[in-house]
Amino acid sequence: MFRVIGIDPGSLSWDFFGLHNDKIILDTSIPSQELIKEPQKAITIINSVKNIDLMVAPSGFGLPLKYVDDLTEKDIHYTLLKFKKEEKEKLIGLGEVLRLIKAEKIPGIIVPGVKHLPTIPRYRKINKIDMGTADKLCTAVTGIRDQMETFQILPQNTNFIMVEIGYGFTAVLAIEDGQIIDGIGGSNIMGFKACGSLDGELAYLIKTIKKKNIYKGGVSYIAGYEDLSLHEIMLLAERDEQTKVALDAYISSVKKAVYAISSSFSNRTNIREILLAGRGANLTFLREKIISNLKDIAPVRVMKTYSQLSKRAAQGAAFIANGLLDGEFKPIIDNLRLKEAAGSILDDIYIPFDKTQMSDFG
Repeated sequence: MFRVIGIDPGSLSWDFFGLHNDKIILDTSIPSQELIKEPQKAITIINSVKNIDLMVAPSGFGLPLKYVDDLTEKDIHYTLLKFKKEEKEKLIGLGEVLRLIKAEKIPGIIVPGVKHLPTIPRYRKINKIDMGTADKLCTAVTGIRDQMETFQILPQNTNFIMVEIGYGFTAVLAIEDGQIIDGIGGSNIMGFKACGSLDGELAYLIKTIKKKNIYKGGVSYIAGYEDLSLHEIMLLAERDEQTKVALDAYISSVKKAVYAISSSFSNRTNIREILLAGRGANLTFLREKIISNLKDIAPVRVMKTYSQLSKRAAQGAAFIANGLLDGEFKPIIDNLRLKEAAGSILDDIYIPFDKTQMSDFG
């Protein structure tokens, strides 16, 4: 009945996943650097599917549900959360692709980030921006579908902690009764590229923090091999002492995040399991280390995937598009209360900063 597409704008690759009812009609991946050089390639991939009913477009930090056709430049800059003067660094090509999608009049929609959700109490949002980008929300949808099928339960009976281990960032989300109740975004946990939360005194010494700082200081930088892949880092960690230290620091950061977010559940016994997603979940050495460190909280396993190539975030994005059209996944989307998402990622910030600079977003 419906032809839908989901897109995951990842640090290493952009993934595209399309469904026509239960049939996969698009499943591909393109290196992010290639797409940054030629954003039109994203449009070529999208247009390979004819008569699209709805596409969940790359959404960055997200917005309350909004069609791409209705996006303003200010909306686009809020999905990026990047000043105009820094755009030349082209950390991602998301803005350019959104403008092309709008120009092509492709029926796309921007979905919320975790902070926009009404299922998270306001007090958990105080002084937080990155509680999980829109693609993390999409991955959680794939996890909900996984638990529904694995345990033969309704979406409102799914309960898990999601740990998504990406090429650059790692994020942790809490899902209770099929709703996202808390999130720790990738800029707050050490990743394989990202440093995670900055010590306040260190931030003071850095003085001027740029977007590029967030993408550095993680495992590969600690190991001294910033250009290596996750797989190569894992191989090194088995024999190189500095890389072992880097991996220990990473595992410690993830463990603290998972233990912390477990306190957000109404009852910790509700946590049925911990689901691992992202590229790192496929690496045996890393997966076994994480399982051994988290198994005291709940059973740990790798989240099911529904494609051969595209990541779970792209899959979840397609499931969301289907649900918004009242398709098979409508119960998941309704229970998540995506249509009630509201506000801005800059709401409830009480740390003083120069708000006049927000005009530099567009």
